[in-house]
Parts: sequence; structure tokens; C-alpha cells
Amino acid sequence: MKFNWGKILSPDETLQKEFGVSSTYLTVIVILTIIVTIIVAYQYVPAGIFLLLLGSFYCFYLKRAKYYAFTTKKVYLVDSFIGTNIASIDYGQITDIQIEQSLVDQIFGWGTLIINTAGTHAPEMAISFVDNPQGLKQTLDKIRATPTSPAR
Repeated sequence: MKFNWGKILSPDETLQKEFGVSSTYLTVIVILTIIVTIIVAYQYVPAGIFLLLLGSFYCFYLKRAKYYAFTTKKVYLVDSFIGTNIASIDYGQITDIQIEQSLVDQIFGWGTLIINTAGTHAPEMAISFVDNPQGLKQTLDKIRATPTSPAR
């Protein structure tokens, strides 16, 4: 999983951490897709094939389209599949970082980081289905605390 960060980073910005959707999450989706496909295909083969294709496409999309990064200045979320959507938040604008994990998320070790900014009650950015969200939050907190980050 590599994204060409050089085309969106400013010249004085350095990539600190790059990551994507949890490989464990993708594996669980593949296994569930296969199980459901077998069950459905036993009753109606075309529906089973459709579900297999749908699940495969979903996994392919998540693996190839979702890119996340922490730099010396910002958090980036890139959704690049057919088109490209890039969202970023300057560290100085971050007011709160939350971690969401359901019971299943905790068992498998993935979760969602929700990054809020000043002036809004809605989550500004949700970084979903990532491995070790607690570790990512600690990494982000450490990067934000370094002197190279803009003053908050």
C-alpha cells in the first residue's frame, strides 16, 4: 500500500506515518464473504456468485482506495479509487481525538479514530478500520507535541 504523498505534501512537510485499512479487517471480510457465498450459493448459485463478487470488490476497494498519513503538519485521509478525495486537518485545529471500538473491533484489534476540530459538533474526520487505534492516537499525539508542529 503506497500512495504518492509527494504530490500533495508541501515542501516543508515530512511524512511521519503512513497506514491504511487493517489487513485483519480485510481478512475477516474475505472469510465472511466466502461463508455467506457458500450458504447462499447452495440455495441459488447466481446470488452466491453476486455476493462473492460484491465482497471481493469491497475488499479490493478498501485495500486500493483508502490511504491515511500523519505528517509534520497535518493528518491526511485520501480516498482514491475512480476519483480522488483528499481531506486534511492542520494539527493546530484539532480539539479532540476519540477512539471508537465495538466488542468485535476490540477482539480483532481494529477501530476508528475520530478527529474533531473547533467550531463543529460533527466529527471532522473518521479514520476507520485501522489496526491498533490506541497506538495510532499515541503516535499522533507524539507528532503533534513535537516542536516542528505548528503552534496550537
